[in-house]
Amino acid sequence: MTEDLRQGSRLGNHELVLRIGRGGMATVWVARRRSPDAKDDRLVAIKAMLLELADDPEFVKMFVDEVQLVRSIRHPNVVEVYDVGDERGVMWMSMEWVEGESLHTVIAEAGRRGAIPPEMAVRIIADVAAGLHAAHEVRDPDGSLRGVVHRDVSPHNILIGTNGVVKLVDFGVAKAVGRASEATRAGQLKGKFGYMSPEQARGRPVDRRSDIFSLGIVLFEVTTGRRLFRGETDLKTLELVLGAQIPRPSTIDPKYPPELERIVMRALERDANLRYASAAEMEAELRGYLKLHRIVVPASGIAGLLKRVVGDRIEQRRRAVRAALHALGGTTASVELLSADPAFTPTGLEQQRSRGVLGRPPASRPSGPVVSEALVAPRVTPVDLLSRPSAAEIGRGRGPNPALGYAIGIAGLTIALLVFLLYRR
Repeated sequence: MTEDLRQGSRLGNHELVLRIGRGGMATVWVARRRSPDAKDDRLVAIKAMLLELADDPEFVKMFVDEVQLVRSIRHPNVVEVYDVGDERGVMWMSMEWVEGESLHTVIAEAGRRGAIPPEMAVRIIADVAAGLHAAHEVRDPDGSLRGVVHRDVSPHNILIGTNGVVKLVDFGVAKAVGRASEATRAGQLKGKFGYMSPEQARGRPVDRRSDIFSLGIVLFEVTTGRRLFRGETDLKTLELVLGAQIPRPSTIDPKYPPELERIVMRALERDANLRYASAAEMEAELRGYLKLHRIVVPASGIAGLLKRVVGDRIEQRRRAVRAALHALGGTTASVELLSADPAFTPTGLEQQRSRGVLGRPPASRPSGPVVSEALVAPRVTPVDLLSRPSAAEIGRGRGPNPALGYAIGIAGLTIALLVFLLYRR
């Protein structure tokens, strides 16, 4: 029973370290995958299914089959699945541990602190589209498509790591839940109806274009700050998915970029034949939008956004995981399985540097590419212009090289004195 799982419990060769979430389907843990040599231990994420799901033999079989299928997906924008098992009545899967936060949390927190810059949103969704396409293209040894469809593309299942890498998680799980008995799936998809495609909401067969519609919903939300389909009840939400008029983003924000609006509206076509034929096609248009405006969004920029918005939450979780590893008697090596990066929490100075950097692409195109590094974590910025000392600071010896700073300061005073004397003559 998942209710019996606690810190230190073992699932296969995994030791549970810290529970970090509980949803309608499973509890999620940070776990340590043990190896004969402690130096090879690694942190993973464990998803342990709830008892009511694990008691359904049909669901167990479908879940294991789907996870085995998803293990064949190899792409930097898809969370890697390592293993699946059914042990002592606990059905679980282990996967890549991403130290970061879900896009759902980032959207919620950004709403309180300031909107996500549109170029950042475009980069994030383009990366998700790349991962989606890789999954959609998974083939059997004979070359035939396996027909992988995510069925649950939503901000909850999009993770952003502290390194700025975007990853999609939970392929195949929604399919297994959707095909289980009515008693099993009751309430399991609660809160996710607002991200379904019309054909999925009607219970009809779905293909990759259903995921594209769902991704269009996410793109709409992350660029406007508004949920597209949200009713007072799940039934009302489904009714909106099936028949509500889809507003153009420019009706919410008059300054919404027309080129981006065209991409959003095509992804949200109710007729699947009018949508993008593939996630790769949608990705190309999103990256084309950035290229059109000559904007470069590096991973460090996404990391900076994450740091500004949820840096405190990530640092708190990191401390909790370290403490749990210590409590379990981990070696120094295993305790340091977390990122060895410096603390992720923004300092007061970094927060000051971050103020006012959010914004839309410039109205007039610059002569060269604009590198969007809004809220960049200083350690990953190739050239951190914001951290350069002012001329006055250099003159007072506060630059990166104090001796050089003093020399420059003296030279500046000498030049000023000569100018003054020449002026007097």
